[in-house]
Amino acid sequence: MSEILPPAQLLEVPMTAEFPSVPSRDALEELRRRRRSPHLKTQVGKYMKDPVIPLKRQEPFAIFFRQVATPQHELLRFLRTVKDLPLTPLVLEYHGDKFVSTGNPYKRSLGKLPVYQFTGSDGRDMVKYRTVVDFNAYTGKSFSDVRCKNGEKFVEFHHRLLASVTKMKVEKLCYDATPWFTRHGDLAHLYYEELLAFFVRDAILFEHFEPTEAERVFVKAIMLPAFRNIEARFGYPPLVVELVPKGEETRAFWDSYPKKIERYL
Repeated sequence: MSEILPPAQLLEVPMTAEFPSVPSRDALEELRRRRRSPHLKTQVGKYMKDPVIPLKRQEPFAIFFRQVATPQHELLRFLRTVKDLPLTPLVLEYHGDKFVSTGNPYKRSLGKLPVYQFTGSDGRDMVKYRTVVDFNAYTGKSFSDVRCKNGEKFVEFHHRLLASVTKMKVEKLCYDATPWFTRHGDLAHLYYEELLAFFVRDAILFEHFEPTEAERVFVKAIMLPAFRNIEARFGYPPLVVELVPKGEETRAFWDSYPKKIERYL
C-alpha cells in the first residue's frame, strides 16, 4: 500500500481535474465486495473512531450531503436514484454552517427559492423566485438561528417543504451532523478526510458537482487531497456517484424547486 502523501504534494492537481466518480450500480457492487473484507472493516474502524454517522445498523447508507435538506430537484433525483437500491437513504446536514447571501448559489437559493417554470427552446431553465428570509438580518448566522419572514424557523420551514413534497418522515431521512463537524474543527480542510473515510465501506456518497470556478477550486484544494489520502491509507478510494447526468451539471433546474411547493409557502 502506498504511503500517505502530504497535502502540499496533493495540491499539485490540474484545474481541469474532475472528482473521481463511478456509476451507482458499479459503486454498489464494489461496496458489497469491500464489506465482505474483515481486514478492511478493522482498518476503517481503527481510523474512524468518531464516525460522522453512528453505525448502529447493518445496512450501508446512500448519502446526500447538504447543509439543509430541502426538496430541490437534485435531492428529489437522489431519492429516485436510490429508491430501488439496497441502501438506506440519508441526507447529511450541517445546520451549524453559516448562511450567506453571496458567493454560494446553493445557500442563497435556500432563502430566495427558485421555482422551476419550464425549459425554453434555447435550453435555458426558467424560474421565478420566492424570497422567504431577510438576507440582511441573517447573513453570517448559523442556519439553525435563521427565521423566515413569517417567523417560522428556517430549518423547520425547509423540512416542512421536504415532508410535504416527498411524503417521507424527515426525522428518518435527515441527520444533522453539526456536533460532529464542530468536534472536527468546523472547517472543510480539517474534517473532509475523516468524512470521506465513511465512504470506503459504510456508505456511498451521491454528489452534484457544478463545473464552476469556485467548485473547481474547492475540489482541487480540499476534496482531491482528502480523497487521495484516504485511498492511500486504505488502498481503496471513497465511493462517490455523480448524481446529475454528464453535460447537465450547470442547469438551473437542479437547484430549483418543483411548482407544487408554492401551495406550501
